Amino acid sequence: MTQSLIAQLSQKLSITAVKDIEVTGIVDDGAGGWVRSVRFYGSPASGTNKALILEVLLQSAEKTDLAITTPEIDF
Repeated sequence: MTQSLIAQLSQKLSITAVKDIEVTGIVDDGAGGWVRSVRFYGSPASGTNKALILEVLLQSAEKTDLAITTPEIDF
């Protein structure tokens, strides 16, 4: 019997009530590569602090691959 393979090719998420987006700096991952995070925050059910909704961890062997370029300074 041949082994089956399922591969996810793309994914699209919709996040509502976003209050803040944080992009971390690029840091050495300690394993010969680089890592940075993009974090999405919303309002918590109670209190005044923001709540983490989603964190996307980005990793690459090349530091320049994790650079983010925008047409504006404030993104």
